[in-house]
Amino acid sequence: MMNVGDIMTMGAATVHPDTSVLEAAQLMLHHGISGVPVVDKEGRLVGMVTERDLLRRAETGTEHRRPRWLSFLMDPAARAEDYVRSHGRKVSDVMTQDPQSVAPDAPLTDAVDLMERRGFKRLPVVRDGKVVGIVSRANFLRVLARRLEDAAQATAEDMDIRRRILEEVDREGWVSNASLDVVVNAGKVELDGTVDDERVRDALRVLAENEPGVSEVVDRLRVQRPMTQWPI
Repeated sequence: MMNVGDIMTMGAATVHPDTSVLEAAQLMLHHGISGVPVVDKEGRLVGMVTERDLLRRAETGTEHRRPRWLSFLMDPAARAEDYVRSHGRKVSDVMTQDPQSVAPDAPLTDAVDLMERRGFKRLPVVRDGKVVGIVSRANFLRVLARRLEDAAQATAEDMDIRRRILEEVDREGWVSNASLDVVVNAGKVELDGTVDDERVRDALRVLAENEPGVSEVVDRLRVQRPMTQWPI
């Protein structure tokens, strides 16, 4: 049975609670993703900000506009909360707190059940409270595509190669703020995702080439320079 760690994207673009809403929106556009985990200074997951959190905004004229009579009936605190979410300038004002997450060793069925039940497109993968990756609908599509191709059935040896590569990358700590997808088929390794430096891209390729059992490495990694330096 496959676990979340067998298909997840390693690493994740993250923001902090005091990151501006503008920076969070730009980061999602920059990476072409629908949401980012919010972490504290120690890298622990404290929230999630997604496209959905930014739909009702004063800047776009889409904030909640209720009839005046209904506003009078509403709890003033609820109206105040709406105002903060539609006008707030920091991620902490709009993020979903106490977000759902999964562990790397959780069965894929657990992630699917949660994504279906809550309508999530992506889930943070958390180990010891810290974000180590993302599992998204796209990750499941990649697995499905491989399974539908008779020649692309991943063997136990291929899964072992993938696991060893990711463990080595994790030890080196190169992709904490980037993303890495690794697919192995019959000893052929495909690297996909984004990194923030050409040297990291070269190092990932060399690491994969040196892994026992690897016959070929296909490098599809993209270099995307970080827009800004997030506070530590």
